Amino acid sequence: KQWYQRRVAITAGALTNLRMIDKETGEQWHKSFQGLMRKGRVYGQNEDQTAENGASDDEFTAQQALYSEYADKYDDLVHSDYEQYVGFNILADHINKHFSDKSLKILDFGTGTGLLGSRLHDRGFTDIDGSDCNAELLKSAEKMGIFQNLYCGRGTDSLPKERSYDLICSSGVFFLSKSHPCTEVFEDLAKLIKHGGSLLILTKKSYLEQDYVNWELVRKLTDSGVLKKMDTTFVEGYRRAFEYEEDRLGMGAILHYKVVEVEAGAV
Repeated sequence: KQWYQRRVAITAGALTNLRMIDKETGEQWHKSFQGLMRKGRVYGQNEDQTAENGASDDEFTAQQALYSEYADKYDDLVHSDYEQYVGFNILADHINKHFSDKSLKILDFGTGTGLLGSRLHDRGFTDIDGSDCNAELLKSAEKMGIFQNLYCGRGTDSLPKERSYDLICSSGVFFLSKSHPCTEVFEDLAKLIKHGGSLLILTKKSYLEQDYVNWELVRKLTDSGVLKKMDTTFVEGYRRAFEYEEDRLGMGAILHYKVVEVEAGAV
């Protein structure tokens, strides 16, 4: 199923709750970050490929260095006019609407500074872990004091190896570039989710169409009964529409998969 929701209120909220950031910092961040992401989406295929989806170690290192450089300003930057990013609010509202049990064990995958986890906590969810590959960003998440555990590592390397979670969620992380998590990590995440639990991913709608996103891997997981594809919800106002983008509405997409009961050893 596919659902479409107008998010006028959220977009308006983003515009009225902007944080001020000095022009030089904002422009340098925007130029550097969006430049790296665009390069990672369009030009990432090269002779230094090391990841399954075609990303290089140099590309990943450069992105993480930028995150670390701006870690102490990151929240202000994403709330500023340069980004107007409100994906964490959108996904937290979606989860709050569709999951009434506030005792769910949740993993915020790619938590960064903890923006999504904090919004879930504000809505009454208290058993929240976070994971990210950037230690500098995680320092801000730790200061919030709302996470039960924080794990630092790429992919699922640092995470518990048992089915610990009722829900794994992620906002603004998947498919952003070849060096960001893509469908290659779906199976590993499924192994951490309890049978009947959910995987929820919010990303920009246009990223779903990037050539490095391997949907065949997901099809194999659904065909083999590991995952069941639920609905996809499209939302306006995920973040600011940049000048080079055809999408002027800032469309986001919430993907929902369930982990189904499978035979022992299948996952």
